Amino acid sequence: MSRQLIACLVLLGSGVLLAYGASVTSFQATYDDTSVVVEWEVNSEGGVQEYTLFRKANNEPSFSKLVSLEPSNQRSYQYIDQNSYGGLSGGPFTYRLQVRTAAGPQSFHTVLNQTPSAFQRSWGTIKSMFR
Repeated sequence: MSRQLIACLVLLGSGVLLAYGASVTSFQATYDDTSVVVEWEVNSEGGVQEYTLFRKANNEPSFSKLVSLEPSNQRSYQYIDQNSYGGLSGGPFTYRLQVRTAAGPQSFHTVLNQTPSAFQRSWGTIKSMFR
């Protein structure tokens, strides 16, 4: 009887892992020159349908969608946010990663508190004028 119970629990646990899919192990945002680099790492992508990344400045009422990505069997992902300099006065920025699975969405958040130097902000503004 105990072997049947253990086998049942193992099967149930495997089904839960497949349904929820991604196990996000790291999610961070950092300044890099004139942009923000958002990175996340996962252990597994079984059952993951889509990753969606959002950004919200402190002075904004809601999150803005930045990008949606399909899983590509990678362990790490990176998005370069080149449009963050327009709203630096609204910092800090909060980034939200939404992982859509068959069992429903999971959300992860990271806050970018550090601010770039005046030189970085000026250079970012100049570069954005020529995009």
